[in-house]
Amino acid sequence: MPEARGFTFAEGEIDGVPCMVNRTGYTGEDGCELLVTAEDAGALWDGVLERGIVPCGLGARDTLRIEACYPLHGNDITPDTDAISAGLGWCCRLEKEFTGAQELREIKARGPERKLVPLVMEEKAVPRQGMPIDGGGEVTSGTHSPMLDRGIGLGYVPAGSAAPETEITVDVRGRARRARIVTKPIYKREESA
Repeated sequence: MPEARGFTFAEGEIDGVPCMVNRTGYTGEDGCELLVTAEDAGALWDGVLERGIVPCGLGARDTLRIEACYPLHGNDITPDTDAISAGLGWCCRLEKEFTGAQELREIKARGPERKLVPLVMEEKAVPRQGMPIDGGGEVTSGTHSPMLDRGIGLGYVPAGSAAPETEITVDVRGRARRARIVTKPIYKREESA
């Protein structure tokens, strides 16, 4: 499905297994996701592996999505998170009526109190979920980026401290470590000619 645009899907079969081929792009990479029933998952998995595909786990997915600055529900966004603070206001058509629209309009008008920002460690350290950021922030997702060979993450900071190139300090297991807020995405692979 390489010719498919992002955020599209098609239904079909692979090795006789009915599946939905999705192009969510959630990892920030080209590729697709296969959605099948639980009963068919084993047969599809075996068929895909027989083609020489090398599987990767959630750690690889997590690294890719953090490099692309894609928030994960349960880490970066929760039922207590609003779309404006999380940088997801583009997903909300505030001129329409929906549950919570008025609250989001108010947050947008006055400005959020905090913002979800991408960060890159300036010192050798890996930020992890729950680590405090000086000034009232917190890391929501973090990992080591093999592409940048340094720690990267996402976290909430007070809105007044959320500008790119702002230096911040992350408490990494009791040690203050310097980091810098960057623009999105943290890493983007160069397009080949």
